[in-house]
Amino acid sequence: MKKLFVVLLFLVSLTIVFASGKLVFWHTQVEENRQKVINQLAKTFSIETGIEVEVVAVEENEMFSKLAAAKAAGTLPDIIEAGAETILSLGADGLLDTILPTRFINNTDENFYEGAARFVRTPDGKSYYAIPFHGWVQGIWYRKDWFERAGLEPPITWDSILKAAKYFHNPDSGIFGIVLAKNSDSYAEQVFTIFALSNGARIFDENGNVVVNSPEMKETLEFYKELGKYSAPGHTYWKQARELYLQGKTAMFFYSTYIMDDLALAEVQTKYVGDFDPQLVKNTGFAPYMTHSRKSSFGQVVSLGVLNTTKNKLGAWKFLTFMFEPENYVKFLHMAPGGMLPTTKKMAESEVFMRDPKGIYERYGRDKIMEIIEGMSNVEKFGYVNGKVFPEMGKISGAFIIGKGLVKMFDENLSPEKVLKYWELEMKKITGK
Repeated sequence: MKKLFVVLLFLVSLTIVFASGKLVFWHTQVEENRQKVINQLAKTFSIETGIEVEVVAVEENEMFSKLAAAKAAGTLPDIIEAGAETILSLGADGLLDTILPTRFINNTDENFYEGAARFVRTPDGKSYYAIPFHGWVQGIWYRKDWFERAGLEPPITWDSILKAAKYFHNPDSGIFGIVLAKNSDSYAEQVFTIFALSNGARIFDENGNVVVNSPEMKETLEFYKELGKYSAPGHTYWKQARELYLQGKTAMFFYSTYIMDDLALAEVQTKYVGDFDPQLVKNTGFAPYMTHSRKSSFGQVVSLGVLNTTKNKLGAWKFLTFMFEPENYVKFLHMAPGGMLPTTKKMAESEVFMRDPKGIYERYGRDKIMEIIEGMSNVEKFGYVNGKVFPEMGKISGAFIIGKGLVKMFDENLSPEKVLKYWELEMKKITGK
């Protein structure tokens, strides 16, 4: 009875603040074909509810500046779709409504993956800044058939990764054990992050202090340097990693789930290799997480947030509910199979999700797709600790400090201790901490 009263009170409060028949929705899907789908969804919502939706596409790297300008002009949107860094920063500034997303996550049967929900949880752990909507996971893609013939375990632990890299490395025959990121770019940071977090190594503590020069980070660098002995040579990056794997010249490489169509579709795969290998999907395994002292995954979570300045809370609630209705949710996710994975187990386990227009998921099979999406359970990043976001990480990433340190380690044979001192100095300089 008490619960019913609370729900009724909530609905009444929404009705009271319902003052407009319009919503403004900003999203980061700037590709033309994706904008068409989103505009269609907005039109369907308007027909069903009578609430007009103004849809605005915004480049992800322009979201902060656009929101700042809109705040100054008093024209903030009602709802946004944005990455975790944007959401957490807005939440830290007190610009997001936490009541609607918290109620949605706690009182629906969507069953959100813990890693995805953790990305948008408030520091006190009691509320949420937004609703996780879709994301991608990065991990090790590997030749499962090669591993099975060699009797090797999947490359999930540090030991199993190194053992496999040593076993398969045969550069004289043009085969490399692994393609490790060794360039001063964002890909190097992404790959190294997985190793570091799996060893409990962090860049910031909970107070935002730079703590990169730690025993855990030193151990991670030592392992990364050793693993580099069995990698393709040179300043390897994502494009080379993809092409070497598709050409059958490496046993393992790091990539996000955006690689899934490259492995499955002839029209995509043949852009990089002469002949299509229809067995490559079957023969490819994916390690969605890594474990050493702890278990961790790397990826991105894009969420739906409601600005606390919106006057149409009831309309916003209806829009959130609409976007998670299976026929609408799956239409959004299927705009980029693999690149847009569901954040809810309910959708991930549904039959409709498996039937994407290009048939990519069916080529992988349900078991493998569920294994891939499971990475959402442990997805993490350097830029936040226990619900606190540190925007300074964006400056560190933008300056490619991590990648530059890795290049120094491989090119100049810099010791892990000296790399850590370089990182610490540069990170403190750029963050002012």
